[in-house]
Amino acid sequence: MEPYLYEDLYKLEDSHWWHIAKRKMCVALIDRYIKFRNLKILEIGCGTGRNIQELMHFGNVWGIDSSAHAISFCRKRGLKKVSLGISEKIDHKDCKFDLVAMLDVLEHTEDTKTVKEVKRILKPHGYFLITVPAFMWLLSKWDEVLHHKRRYTKNSLSQTLEGNGFEIVKISYAFSFLVLPVVITRFIKSIIYKKEYPSDFKLSLPLINKIGNLACMIERWIILKFSIPLGTSVVCLARKI
Repeated sequence: MEPYLYEDLYKLEDSHWWHIAKRKMCVALIDRYIKFRNLKILEIGCGTGRNIQELMHFGNVWGIDSSAHAISFCRKRGLKKVSLGISEKIDHKDCKFDLVAMLDVLEHTEDTKTVKEVKRILKPHGYFLITVPAFMWLLSKWDEVLHHKRRYTKNSLSQTLEGNGFEIVKISYAFSFLVLPVVITRFIKSIIYKKEYPSDFKLSLPLINKIGNLACMIERWIILKFSIPLGTSVVCLARKI
């Protein structure tokens, strides 16, 4: 991710509906499928640290990120168990964690190496919580700014996980109502902004926030009971075999 976006992320994570909805979806999956508490949790690609604060409701949380900018914002939040690190070679011992979270991070990495490392540091039957951007046909300038290597489908993410020692507990697309607005908005922005591409998260107003939160509340209920066939993201909870 471009360095100038970390400050945007730090400022918007508590107020923007998309960030709030993603955290609530992750919390809902943990509540539904992981029956024990006092978990040892690692967030890989912890960004500015807001997800860590949410995950702390479930136990002790560590964080790593490859960006010094990210770690500095985590420190600003008062988080202490954060450090520089990369997903392909994680500086933690084998079988340490009950849960590893990668929230819009796997797409930045060499994913097969990362998944194998996650398996190594998870306890037997430990959980892997993932969100990733969906569908290569949605690839845009925004993905370039965020340094995405790829976008996923449910099948491609499932194959990557199942081929490296995980079973799928729950998987679905998410943010289904965003597909058309995202295509239109990013096309227009790609024409207007040729140099520094501004954050998509700045495109929000109080009314849009309310609509987004309501839409995501309904969608979250559907995902927990069923699954959604289309969206701009994939959300997945997997378990180490």
